Amino acid sequence: MGPKPEPIDPKKIDLKVGLEIHRQLNTRAKLFCACGQRKEDGERVFRRRLRPSQSEMGKVDPAALFEAGKDLWLNYYSGAQSSCLVEADEEPPHDLNREALESALMISSLFSSDVVDEVHIMRKMVIDGSNTTGFQRTMVVALGGTLRTNVVDVPILSVTLEEDAARNLGEREGERDFSLDRLGIPLIELSFAPVAGTPDQMEEIAGEAGRTLKATGRVDRGLGTIRQDINVSVMDGEVIEVKGVQQLDLVSKVVEYEARRQMWLLQLASELKEEGADPSDVKFSPQDCSGVFADTQSKVVSSAMMKGKIFGLAAPGFAGHLGQEPFPDTRLGRELADWARFFKLGGLLHSDELPGYGVTADEVKAVRGLLGCGPRDGFILLMGEESRALLCLQSLTERLKQAFKGPPAETRGPMTDGKTRFIRPRPGSARMYPETDTPPIPVTPDQIEAAVKKLPPPWDEQVHTLMSRHGLGREQADHVLDSEYYDLFEEVVARTGLAPTFVASFLTETLVSLGREGLDVGYLDRSLLSELLGMVGKGALAKEAGPAVLRVILSKKARGISEAVVLLHLGTLSSSDLSSLVAKTIRENREMVRSRGQDSFSSLMGKVMAEARGRVDGAKVSAELRRQLDETLSKTAQ
Repeated sequence: MGPKPEPIDPKKIDLKVGLEIHRQLNTRAKLFCACGQRKEDGERVFRRRLRPSQSEMGKVDPAALFEAGKDLWLNYYSGAQSSCLVEADEEPPHDLNREALESALMISSLFSSDVVDEVHIMRKMVIDGSNTTGFQRTMVVALGGTLRTNVVDVPILSVTLEEDAARNLGEREGERDFSLDRLGIPLIELSFAPVAGTPDQMEEIAGEAGRTLKATGRVDRGLGTIRQDINVSVMDGEVIEVKGVQQLDLVSKVVEYEARRQMWLLQLASELKEEGADPSDVKFSPQDCSGVFADTQSKVVSSAMMKGKIFGLAAPGFAGHLGQEPFPDTRLGRELADWARFFKLGGLLHSDELPGYGVTADEVKAVRGLLGCGPRDGFILLMGEESRALLCLQSLTERLKQAFKGPPAETRGPMTDGKTRFIRPRPGSARMYPETDTPPIPVTPDQIEAAVKKLPPPWDEQVHTLMSRHGLGREQADHVLDSEYYDLFEEVVARTGLAPTFVASFLTETLVSLGREGLDVGYLDRSLLSELLGMVGKGALAKEAGPAVLRVILSKKARGISEAVVLLHLGTLSSSDLSSLVAKTIRENREMVRSRGQDSFSSLMGKVMAEARGRVDGAKVSAELRRQLDETLSKTAQ
């Protein structure tokens, strides 16, 4: 493991970060129909293909073109309780959900934003299949305002109300599946102006924005209810959007990774120029290299040739730069491979990693000759179906040219460790146009005043109420109210009779601890946590077993609680079995008991818990051990 990099100096690299916070609103119905909010595996299915269209200005959005190039069939699963003909795009949207609008007005008032006189619904083109219409309905509710934090006062650009996308169920060859249960759920979006600061400060700002929204009582909590888009730039360069960061503790990691990655790309551009490389030499001139590999021993290449051809593209001036790795898993070759992956082409090799993967030095020499590569030139090999491979190589040619300028404007997605990967080009202005099926909606001062009157008490007052109602300390109450499981906390405490301090600790500290082990706690849904705590409340599972059960589930070694309990041998220890275990432990350690008396309790407790942990509550073990130890010492004294 290499030395830890120097901390980022945001002023030195002119780091700017703009946040966009999206949060589902807790409303009785969806934004444009009366369907309720519920997770539902629909049984009805229909298929669509979506294609891009020109805007009113005659332009086609580049992100839409990119997605259309994937040529996917889209399968939509519809449930009777969570979707209707509106989600299927078989009838026009109904009237705007006024409860959602009221929530947006409440939230706007918290930031002193200027509410618009009329809400105009717009269509924002979305062609990845996540909306059956090919667009998302969105509307600006307020402009301006300020989020006040301990770091800096952050200007707000807009407060927007929009509909959530369909839930992605997965993808297979040529097809992508969606559930319509999430499509149309109201979202509030806060768009913040770019500000300077450290990655940790950006996370603090995102946290404060989240707390402000939670304090209204109008937003949903839990996995999938929040998404944070992070726009990052350095040295006044292109803005890179990292889309869909769900966990708050990933914000600082994403910002730091992107800042370092972008600085490296600027350094790469400088090195290319210093070495005399010229972007005009990079041309779209692919060559069919399949003949070179007719008798190859490379399993990677031969298996790819069964599905298509091998095309080569010269990369003039890039020798040594395609495989250059300034920090782990960050290489230009990997970025190019990400482009190929999103064109559904998995096979990309480059000259800096060859010979390798079974490709010989003679084959490399033959490819270099075919492509006309000089000593300082690199090359790319792309494998796949011809039309798709050539389309991808055309994009890769432009990406190589962009390397002379620095990081390209693009949309990237977060990984679980905070690294990012290419998703698609940044969308342009051609993606937005007016909604034709709904009229403008006036917003009156009376509406705003009525919404503001419904605001709940401030955060601190809510924390103190939580403390007095459940006997929590200030820090624990803060964590519970700020967590994604506050509603679950209240439900479990009321239903199970478990101590509020234990439930609070489990839903905050335990889950955070598991996350720090590298486990994706976002995988846990509320029903599983509720079931687990219910079993603890009934005595069917010991308190100490909870973390172990979740650890096994998150490690994908068990599919649910019952399977995890069997795998961990966590069958409940009966009172008689516990009594026998304690008696056996005291008997086997009689010399220690005789010599140390009551001071032997801790050592004995550790030995009993080594066998009983997860099968019985530790408090029961302590009480039974204390009883039998007192009896034993009493008999010895006689």
